[in-house]
Amino acid sequence: MGLGKTLQAIALLCYLKFERNISGPFLVLCPLSVIDGWSSEFRQHASKLRVLQYIGSKEERAVFSKGICDFVNSQSSISWEDPVLPFDVLLTTYDLAMIDVGFLSRFCWRYGIIDEAQRLKNFSAVLYRTLENNYMMPRRLLLTGTPIQNNLSELWALLHFCMPQVYNSLEDFLKAFPLTDTHVPIKEHDADVDVLKVILNVFMLRRTKSALVQSKSLELPSLAEVTIMAKLVPLQKQVYLSVLKRELPKVLKEHGILSRVSLQNIVVQLRKACSHPYLFDGVEPEPFEEGEHLIKASGKLMVLDSILENLYNEKHRVLIYAQMTRTLDILQDYLVFRGYLYERLDGSVRAEERFVAARKFCAKSIISEVKEGSVGEMPFVFLLTTRAGGIGLNLTAADTVIFFEQDWNPQADKQALQRAHRMGQINPVLAINLVTEDTIEEVILSGAKKKLKLTNDIIGDIKFDPNDDPLYEVKHSELQSMIVFGLDKLHSSTTEAFTEDEVMPQLEQLVKGALEQRNKIDSDDLINEKYVSDTELEENLYFFEGQDFTPKKRKDVEKTEIQEPASRALKSWIEKLGHVPSNQEITGRRGKKHSLDNASTAESAEEDRAAKQQKAELRKHQKWENLGYRSLAVQDPGEIAAHMQTQSDEAKVHFVFGDCTEPSLDTNESAVIFSVVDDSGIWGHGGMFSALNRLSSDIQEAYEAAHTAGDLHVGDLHLIPMHERCKNRFWIALGIAQSYDRRRKTPRSDISIQALDVCLRKATSSAAAISASIHMPRISSHAGQDSQEWYAIERILRKYASQSGVHVYVYYYKRSNNGD
Repeated sequence: MGLGKTLQAIALLCYLKFERNISGPFLVLCPLSVIDGWSSEFRQHASKLRVLQYIGSKEERAVFSKGICDFVNSQSSISWEDPVLPFDVLLTTYDLAMIDVGFLSRFCWRYGIIDEAQRLKNFSAVLYRTLENNYMMPRRLLLTGTPIQNNLSELWALLHFCMPQVYNSLEDFLKAFPLTDTHVPIKEHDADVDVLKVILNVFMLRRTKSALVQSKSLELPSLAEVTIMAKLVPLQKQVYLSVLKRELPKVLKEHGILSRVSLQNIVVQLRKACSHPYLFDGVEPEPFEEGEHLIKASGKLMVLDSILENLYNEKHRVLIYAQMTRTLDILQDYLVFRGYLYERLDGSVRAEERFVAARKFCAKSIISEVKEGSVGEMPFVFLLTTRAGGIGLNLTAADTVIFFEQDWNPQADKQALQRAHRMGQINPVLAINLVTEDTIEEVILSGAKKKLKLTNDIIGDIKFDPNDDPLYEVKHSELQSMIVFGLDKLHSSTTEAFTEDEVMPQLEQLVKGALEQRNKIDSDDLINEKYVSDTELEENLYFFEGQDFTPKKRKDVEKTEIQEPASRALKSWIEKLGHVPSNQEITGRRGKKHSLDNASTAESAEEDRAAKQQKAELRKHQKWENLGYRSLAVQDPGEIAAHMQTQSDEAKVHFVFGDCTEPSLDTNESAVIFSVVDDSGIWGHGGMFSALNRLSSDIQEAYEAAHTAGDLHVGDLHLIPMHERCKNRFWIALGIAQSYDRRRKTPRSDISIQALDVCLRKATSSAAAISASIHMPRISSHAGQDSQEWYAIERILRKYASQSGVHVYVYYYKRSNNGD
């Protein structure tokens, strides 16, 4: 929470080492994303402690462990019971603690510190069992803000991990504190809660903002939280209702009842419509170029655009959180269109680049000198997903936090807010929630307030567990109520006029009023744990066009939840909405939209094109026959898994060091080596060209033969088999993603991202068909490519790797450690 728990833990280790003469070793386990922060704090505040990071590839860790073993074995009269080691503190991750348990469990750790210890809430999890059964760690310190969130079993798991002899029976613990239903009012369990708080005070050191501010131990600038209610634009309304028209009748037809899974899927789709309609295929107009249409298609993005313009002019810096990586894709396109510099962090960004992105953003000033027409040198915006960028980061360079999408778990958003409002922040912080009016998002926000109050009643300020799935815990009836809420207004207002002249003045007034809230809350108000009173908080949450809409909104929610049973209301709306026409079907961004309109005209044009194509094919094959040429070009599989409505964030792209033409494979493992070339037919020298020539001269010959036969086109992928010359089953995939024209000043073009997209789609599809992995160098679209352009390439890799189920290995050359 930015209150110094890392420094406190480091101070404890210093006390043990230098005051108590306990030499260690000490073990620190933490998430990968915060290892860099821990190392920085050790260097800055405890430079006398010898700290080693145990991370890296399997080969790098093997070298490290061998060095430690050799160091110990070289000493006389030594044993692994109490060795002399070349380090005091070993810093590593949860995953490596499980993967390399054979090595790390050989030490007798004098003290173990587990950061973000909510990972240990499940006592049956692999990590919990591994640490408990394999590691010699008699003294343990858990750093967490989540001792309890869902049930008391989680609290018992943490207490048992620290003191297994005292808390040895979960059954006895639950009998003593029968707080099994978190929906029961706290007052009915007053006695149990009081006893529980006494226990927690004995075994827990709580460090809250309110206590530190009240004791004058901490000075923080003010924090103002405001929610802006954005309106749906007509396109969003159409998409929102189309989702319901398409999905609800289908659910009833297939299942007879509204199943929980189906309702969850509808809720997710509605949230996408609230964020931006371009998250669905067939909605964004071709040719898919960034422009004002990107902003005007979403009420939220119109509000965000106005907010960022004001913040940029006043030299503020901004964190923008979203739930879906695909939403970040759209926000990234918007930032590029507006010319704002940004960094990005989501689950697809590897650890090394996360650290670099955070360092770049945390520059002391946004703009030192700005030339006319320049956007400055420092990033203005940091794009993050709540789950990947909501814990462990220090981002006090930002003084504004915008939640473009709210998390189901309000603790997640609260924790993400602390990335900016924490120790080291010197400016007043403004947090802005963008919520779409009269939609499912309003109900989610209302429910979040209730959850926060319940949590505070039991334990106070706590953090969230990024592994939790709050949507799974939402009741069936609550999901139905969410879907029904606001439909009356949306359905009756679909034909309302929406003119820019009317909207923009209201929008400017709305944004101006919200931004003025930054300095309206004095720092003294922070003594209250909620920072402002309940009344003020209510006003902030529903501040809209300078008015308080809270009573009206609450009545709408209560009417939906109480006066009309959720299931009956939902079925009634299904009858009203009916079925959606086939030409309104929608699924994901930038895909093909099929319509039955003008079918006859399209069919006639298609016949003409087919005839011309057939003649061209005949001429081409006649030429190939004369040359004795056989094409190795791969057919385009088209949009892979186009029916998928959401992308998986499961990582199937791996980043390694080495030569991609010499992958480490098992005997029967297959591999595709991917490389980018142009359409010139001229084989290059050095780099990948030389590396491929070392494998076989057949590769160059096949490439040149394809050019002679007129079979090299931008977007083609040529798959050349190599397994006759290699011990493994190898293929070389040459992706034609650059054009060549001698008449140009620079004959060879930069890599086309669109062509690369097609080539990688073909490569992953081909690799999946032969059960092979893909190995490729890190690709740069041009010399001096920055991280923003690499994000676009990495996004393509992850999309097709995830959809095809293929593992892609991106190879880096080792760089010197002289600088960042």
